[in-house]
Amino acid sequence: ARGAGGGARMSAPKGSVLMSVLNGEAYLGEAIDSILAQSFTDFEFLIVDNASTDRTPEIISSYEDTRIVHIRNSETLNLAQSLNKGLGAAKGSYIARLDADDVALPDRLAQQSTFLDAHSDVALVASAWTDFGHGYEFPGVLSPVPPQDHDALLAEIAEDNTLAHSTIMFRRDAAIDIGGYPDDYAYCMDYVLYFRLSQKFKLAALSEPTVAMRNHDRQITVDPAWGLRRAEELARATSEFASLPTLTPDAARGVRRHQAKSCLRAAWFALRSGKLAGSAGWIIRAMSAGPGAVLSAACQSGAGRLASLSGRPRHLPGQGPQRS
Repeated sequence: ARGAGGGARMSAPKGSVLMSVLNGEAYLGEAIDSILAQSFTDFEFLIVDNASTDRTPEIISSYEDTRIVHIRNSETLNLAQSLNKGLGAAKGSYIARLDADDVALPDRLAQQSTFLDAHSDVALVASAWTDFGHGYEFPGVLSPVPPQDHDALLAEIAEDNTLAHSTIMFRRDAAIDIGGYPDDYAYCMDYVLYFRLSQKFKLAALSEPTVAMRNHDRQITVDPAWGLRRAEELARATSEFASLPTLTPDAARGVRRHQAKSCLRAAWFALRSGKLAGSAGWIIRAMSAGPGAVLSAACQSGAGRLASLSGRPRHLPGQGPQRS
């Protein structure tokens, strides 16, 4: 048995760490160890096994730490559904996310819980992160630092989701108030969660990295079919958000560009799959965001493709690694 500790808990923990894992035996132990070694200790660790068929259940069961709550799905759910199952069982006031192949840095929970304690008007705090793998040693290279101010952060994620799902901590009550993760979104549930929270609460981010995010060939993001489905969902989500009356002018323009870019991505993935009519349809839908938005999105997409050739590990904006 590993990770013995935690002791008997007499009251609800302050925090809950939420992880969903599907066939994650390769890196799961390292992710679990990084949470159990946190300097902040007043938490429970909900690990939702999404009907894995590898050694994932045995790895989770090998830990004797009483803070671990092992939940096993009888069938594989989409990631939003699986996370909502864990969210429904969580007892902590603060919910921290971590994917099963990432590594939480030692003070991650302490830093984010302290921030939420001091900012009662903020419902979700994310952070910078580092990328490792694919030739970059742990902890890796620093990601772009997200804006810390709510308005600037919302304007940035309106145009491109630059937040990494593994870095977020949010207030449980706020998430429940908006219905939790949107389970009709299987690929961009994180983006929809951020935007829906932002309509009632403030968002923030820390400039220091709190998580090291692993890049590897088993990630679902390397599958072109995944890229098409996520682009389709982002087009739907940004169409919803473009009509919100509460958006600032900067955020509204950003959402329209994001809508156009998502449609162009869908057109690109459809073209790669040989679906010419489908590709043309997505180009027509992109035009509904306006010619200016389409031109800007096309330029940004081209720049992004050139950047991806540099070899630097990067979680593509709007396409942060999603694991279930």
